[in-house]
Amino acid sequence: MIPLNRKTQISKLAEFIADEFSERNLTLLNEIAKFEDVPVHYDNYEDAFDGMLLYDTDSNDFHIHINVDNGNRQNSNRGRFTLAHEFGHFFLDEHRLGLKYGLLEPHASFHNINQKSLIEEEADYFASCLLMPKDKFRNYSTEYRRQTGNRKFSFDTILGLSESFQSSVLSTLIRFGEIGTHEIFAIISKDNIAKWFVKSTDFPNWKFKFKIGDVVPKTSVAGEYFTTENKKYTGIESLSTDDWFNPPPDDNRANRQMYEQCSYSDSYGYVISLLWFD
Repeated sequence: MIPLNRKTQISKLAEFIADEFSERNLTLLNEIAKFEDVPVHYDNYEDAFDGMLLYDTDSNDFHIHINVDNGNRQNSNRGRFTLAHEFGHFFLDEHRLGLKYGLLEPHASFHNINQKSLIEEEADYFASCLLMPKDKFRNYSTEYRRQTGNRKFSFDTILGLSESFQSSVLSTLIRFGEIGTHEIFAIISKDNIAKWFVKSTDFPNWKFKFKIGDVVPKTSVAGEYFTTENKKYTGIESLSTDDWFNPPPDDNRANRQMYEQCSYSDSYGYVISLLWFD
């Protein structure tokens, strides 16, 4: 886990760069690469990595390699996050100088929510701050719902932010969990197994009815998907808090109406269950 003071340092640097190279909500990654004179190579590397930053001792230059075989197409949301992640390795002094002077071995970066070494966590966090600066992100969270007439929160808010900032749905969800404008809890599952979760700080700290690595609750929307031959439920479903949690009996917050809405990734096989209250 990244210490708070380190996160503050990373976010300040990333958001300063984003402010210098942006057009409305969009961070212009290609312009950053041109300004820093860092060649970006999009090529086929099978399943070797998603992205990699390499230092060429002969030319004294850094190069970024992006693997299109893993879906990191140029200017796609996934590809943009991968490039922003490699910029994290480039702009963070400890990463860049470590690679330059051989203190760090060149390493393959992967999109893997459970993998993270500290250096990869830092690069991921830099990427999120670079693509989704805090003030712009929070302001657009409110503006989007006003513009579209969707006064009430739903997964559409996350999807709208993902489209506007051209960031992946998962990275947008994680960023919203940290700095968003509505309390949320989200569970990422695959093959009926809970793999990971995202929780905003204002969401109640209730005990789960599941453990990471266990089967998701059958009475949840995600559970129904896995137990009904993958029938997708994309609408907003009302449910009880005890479908996912074991709230304390004296916690009146458990009496609020909870909602669940799912998003399905056919390419990567995971399901995101988003939970929230009115």
